[in-house]
Amino acid sequence: MKHWPEISIALLLVCCLLAACIAPKQQEEQKVDPSTQNTNLSGGTTFTANSGGNKPLNGSPYGYEIWTQGGINNKLIWFGPDQRGGAAFRAEWNNPNDFLGRVGFYWGNGAQYSEYKNIYADFNYTRSGRNTAGNYSYIGIYGWARNPNAAKDEDRLVEYYIVEDWFGNLWQEDTTPITTSTTSGSVLGSFTMDGAVYNVVRNVRIQQPSIDGTKTFVQYFSIRQTPRQSGTISITEHFKQWESMGLQLGNMYEAKFLVEAGGGTGWLEFSYLKLTMEDGRRGE
Repeated sequence: MKHWPEISIALLLVCCLLAACIAPKQQEEQKVDPSTQNTNLSGGTTFTANSGGNKPLNGSPYGYEIWTQGGINNKLIWFGPDQRGGAAFRAEWNNPNDFLGRVGFYWGNGAQYSEYKNIYADFNYTRSGRNTAGNYSYIGIYGWARNPNAAKDEDRLVEYYIVEDWFGNLWQEDTTPITTSTTSGSVLGSFTMDGAVYNVVRNVRIQQPSIDGTKTFVQYFSIRQTPRQSGTISITEHFKQWESMGLQLGNMYEAKFLVEAGGGTGWLEFSYLKLTMEDGRRGE
C-alpha cells in the first residue's frame, strides 16, 4: 500500500506532460487559413453615417466606425459575431468626397501598443474594380493614436495606415503601388514582412478633421508593394518597424480593418475577418 502514492504522482506527471504536448497542437489545428474562407456571407446589421461610430458591436470584442463626407446610400453591413472571424463586413459607397468604413479593436484612451502584446489580422475579401473609389483609396489596417509627450505639436496626434490593397484610379493601376503622389509626405525607408516589401511614408496634415476636431497631425503609412486580398497582417510588427525609424505612436485609440474611398461608386465584402490580441484582451 505504501507504493500507491508514488504511482499516483508518477501518473499525474505523465498526464500533465501529455496535456502540455496536446494543447499546443490543438491550438495550432484551430488556426484558420483565411485564403480558404471564400464563401459569401449573408444577413447582418446595417450602419449608415447617422449610426455614429466607434461603438461596440454586441457579442463581439470589436467596435465599428463609418464616417463619410457627401454621397448617398453609403453603408457598412456587419455580418455578426458568429460568421467567419466575427469582424467580417460589407461596405458600399456612392460618390462621397471621402468614405471610411472599418471594424476592429477600439480602446479610446488606450495604452502603448506594446501593452497589447501581439496584434494581427486574418482576412479575405472581394471588391469592386479599378477606379470605383475615386481619386484615392486605402484597404488595410487603420487607426489613431495620441502621443501627448511628443516634442512637436504635429506629432502629438497620429493617424496611421497599413495599406494592403487599393482600387486604382485615373492615374494608377490596381497593381501599381501607392506612392507619395497619393499620400503626400516623404518615404523614410522600407522593410520586408508578410511576404512583401512595404514602403514607410510620413506625412503632415495641416488643420484637417481628426478624432480631436480640426487639428494638425502626422500620418504614418506602411504601403505594400504587391497588393493582396487575403492573408495575415502582422500589425504589431509594423509598429515596431515604425518605432525603429523614429515614428512614435503613443497611446492607442484603435486598430481596425479599413476601406477608404475618395469618391466613386463601389463596394468591398469580407468572407473572413478576424483581429487577434494574443494576450486575450478585448477591444472595448
